[in-house]
Amino acid sequence: MLIKPSSRSRLPYFLLCLAWLLLSPPAAFASLDALVQDAVADLERQRYAEALTTLYDVAARHPDPEQVSGLIAVAWLGRGFQLLAAGDFPAAREAFSEGRRYRAEDVRLWQGEGLAWFREGRYAEAVTVLDQALGYAPDDAALHLLLGRAYYADGRMAEALDALLRAEELGDDVEAVALLAKVRREWQVEEGMVRLASGHFALAIEQGRPSLLAEQILDVLEKAYAEIGADLAYYPVVRIPVLLYERADFAEVTGSPDWAGALYDGKIRVPLVAGMQMNSAFEALLYHEYAHVAVHFLANRRAPVWLNEGLAELAGRRRHKEPKTNPHAEQQKQQLLSWELLSQPFAMLPANTVPLAYEQSHALVAHLVDRYGWHTLRELLQGLAGGMDWHGAVKLAWRNYGMDWPAILAEWQASLKP
Repeated sequence: MLIKPSSRSRLPYFLLCLAWLLLSPPAAFASLDALVQDAVADLERQRYAEALTTLYDVAARHPDPEQVSGLIAVAWLGRGFQLLAAGDFPAAREAFSEGRRYRAEDVRLWQGEGLAWFREGRYAEAVTVLDQALGYAPDDAALHLLLGRAYYADGRMAEALDALLRAEELGDDVEAVALLAKVRREWQVEEGMVRLASGHFALAIEQGRPSLLAEQILDVLEKAYAEIGADLAYYPVVRIPVLLYERADFAEVTGSPDWAGALYDGKIRVPLVAGMQMNSAFEALLYHEYAHVAVHFLANRRAPVWLNEGLAELAGRRRHKEPKTNPHAEQQKQQLLSWELLSQPFAMLPANTVPLAYEQSHALVAHLVDRYGWHTLRELLQGLAGGMDWHGAVKLAWRNYGMDWPAILAEWQASLKP
């Protein structure tokens, strides 16, 4: 989501501050003007940490430190978004919060912190910050849109509708209109659901379904949270919505293909059928979907689909194994799918290739875990989260083994030969 510039200031904020500084009495700034110019140059180059060092030096020596507070706020704003892009959400929040010490009324700093909470999956915290931001800018469409997204992600559908309606009224934003339609469609199905919660999951199930099944689902998901967390040494501090639908409602809400057994799109969505009971196959499905949650947050939404699905398959097959397409045989027929093709959603693949897509993804991920350990996969996901490209992230994660992506693929394909 892009942060829109405030209508109150069309020029870059730091240039306005600079103009104000330079129009001040020259005697008061003669010895500091060069430092201010250096700081502005650093801001223009997006070297925010360097700009902050210089600006704090100026503020410490300035007879009126408030004269440079606007520039300091802008430097923290830029630094916050740098850290946000790198996936360092706590540091990003601190940067935005620090910037508000110098310009509390700059809603971009509130919006940035709200976005950092949102990207980390801390939706309730995002709502709190964005509500405060609206106190400064009650008619800011972008704030209402982000607030609506946070409510929606947290499963608070009525509040999401209100916020998105306001965003649409204020800005006629294309994203607001699209999300509003999605929320309305889902809320028609979910409004009458019964809701339960556990430590890390908030579950909604259609009325008439046995509560025992819902409780068992929450129990299995908590086990998945613990076990997959131990593998990846990662335990997201989030409350994940889980929605259990009738099959027809699942298809209507998600638009998933017929072969889809469940879906994670920010919420775990599971179709139920008559007489469904907890068994090893159902446990495997829940482990699979929770693995998507962990990868989603650990990789900052930047993992290729095959890696995401391969890890999810690995997690699920601990609970239940079924016969799958044999990649050994497929390799002999030279019919392995390209990894570029497997980087797109599997729902976009021809239906007859989907079993092989899952099996091939699982086979490579299982090979990597067996040979190199979970820590390399975690480091790979973290590298991607920080904005590294695929080849760079692979090379970093496997630096102790002297391996890069072509070498890994060659080793794996050699292991497939009987």
